Amino acid sequence: MHPAYFETRFLVGLPERPLPDPGVILSAYATTGSTWPRAVNHDADTRLTAHLHRLGLAPLHRLIGYSPTTGHAEPSWLVALDRERGASIGGLFRQDAIYLVENGLLAVVPCTNPGCVHDVAPFAERLDWLPAEAFAARLAAC
Repeated sequence: MHPAYFETRFLVGLPERPLPDPGVILSAYATTGSTWPRAVNHDADTRLTAHLHRLGLAPLHRLIGYSPTTGHAEPSWLVALDRERGASIGGLFRQDAIYLVENGLLAVVPCTNPGCVHDVAPFAERLDWLPAEAFAARLAAC
């Protein structure tokens, strides 16, 4: 697994509903190590959002996954879903991996092998809460 998966943190806007556990964190932005034009990333995120709504997976919880070392950030969704289904959706959106939140722990799961779970950290330790206005501004900047 790419080392970036193990340093990722997540911005969350306040006030927020309780976050699901278990659940998965899905993104449709460029796969780790790849670079896509901003318009391609935004289109992929829009398609992922529509796909999750079509599957009836509400409520969706918006997060921004980011690297504290590089500053790279991308919008993501936390949704109550099992890792096998989450990995399948991640694969549809050209992702190498998804995050799993289970029993308060954050793990990374390869989309091609959802049985392989790599522990990362306690999930709460990777969350950075922002006031709603600041979160919206960060989301718009992605």
